[in-house]
Amino acid sequence: MKETMRAAICYGQNQLKVESVPIPAVEPGSIRVRVRAVAICGTDKRIYKVGDYRASYPVIIGHEIAGEVEAVAPGVTSVKVGDRVCVAPGHGCGHCEMCKKGQPNVCQTPHPSLGYKLNGGFAEYISVPEHIFRLGFVNKIPDNLSYEQASLSEIIACCLNAHRNAKVEAGDTVLILGAGPAGIIHAHLSRIEGAKKVIISQRSKDRLNEIAERFPGLADRLICSTEEDLMEAVRAECGGYGPDVVYVCAPSREAQEQAIQMVNNRGRVNFFGGLPKTDCIVRLDSNALHYKEFFISGASSSLPETNREALELLSTRAIDPDKLITHVFSLEDIGKAFEVMESKKCIKIVIKP
Repeated sequence: MKETMRAAICYGQNQLKVESVPIPAVEPGSIRVRVRAVAICGTDKRIYKVGDYRASYPVIIGHEIAGEVEAVAPGVTSVKVGDRVCVAPGHGCGHCEMCKKGQPNVCQTPHPSLGYKLNGGFAEYISVPEHIFRLGFVNKIPDNLSYEQASLSEIIACCLNAHRNAKVEAGDTVLILGAGPAGIIHAHLSRIEGAKKVIISQRSKDRLNEIAERFPGLADRLICSTEEDLMEAVRAECGGYGPDVVYVCAPSREAQEQAIQMVNNRGRVNFFGGLPKTDCIVRLDSNALHYKEFFISGASSSLPETNREALELLSTRAIDPDKLITHVFSLEDIGKAFEVMESKKCIKIVIKP
C-alpha cells in the first residue's frame, strides 16, 4: 500500500491547499476508511473562509463522509474490510451524564470534532477516532445508495435531531427561515411528518425560484423577504395567527428574533443555524413567552440513531438525494467547489477524493 495520500488542508482563513501527507494509522479499537465522497457543509466554508473559534489550524476539513472500510484494528468485528459506511462527526465521550442519557451530541466533556480539531474527510483516507466508532457514528450504507448520495445523510441527521426538539405534528403550519440545503431538508421532513402547510422564506428570489422548479409542491408558499414584508405575509398565510413550528436555518440574529415574534401560541421555535460568536445575543420579549407559552430549542449536531434514520430516508427516496446534489468535484478542484458554494448557485456540493 502507498504511504501518502492527497488531502485538502486548511491553514487558516482563506488558506486551503491540496497536498500529499502520510496516510493515517489505524487507531486501536477503530477503523480506517477510504473516503469516496464528502459533501460540503456550510461549516466547512466558515472554517475556510471566515475562521471558526472551534477549529484548530492546520486541519483537514470535511465531516459529511462516505467511504469504504480499508483496514480494521485487531478485535473489531462489527465491520469488515470492504464494508461501505458513512462516518459522522460524533464528539461524545460516552461516559458523562448526557452521553449515558443517549445525547452524545451535547456531551459535557466532548472530544474534538472531525474537521474542526481532528482531521476530517477531504482526503483519500481517514482514521476514524475510537470514540466515534464506539458510540455508533459509523453506519453501513444501504446497497441502493451511491457514496455521493449517502454523504447527504449527516446533514439530514442533524435536521432530524432538530425535529426531535421541535416536533411537527399532523396539521401543523411550518415556517422555515433560510432556504439552503438544511432549510430544504426541514421542508421535506415537515411534509413527511404531516405538516398541513409549509412556508419557506429566503432573501434570494433566485433560490426560491430554484426550489419551485426542483421541488414542486414542497412548499405551499415561498416568501422573498427582500420583496415582501415577512411578518405580514406569514400572518396572512396563518389566518392572522402564527406558524406552529419555525425552523431558523439562517445564521441571523434578526431571523431568530423574527421567529420568536411570529410563532403561534404553544408553538415551537428551533434555532437550527448557529450565530457568529461576536453577534449571538438575541432580544426576547419575556412577556410574550410567558403568555403565549411557546417553546424555544436548539439543535446541535446529530445522534447515532438519526444518522441511521437519515440513511433509511435516502434509501427509500423519501428524500431524493439526486435533487439535492447539484455539483460534484474532484478533491484537486476543491477550490472551485468553494467558489461555486460562495456564488450560492448550488444546493449541495460533493467532493470525490
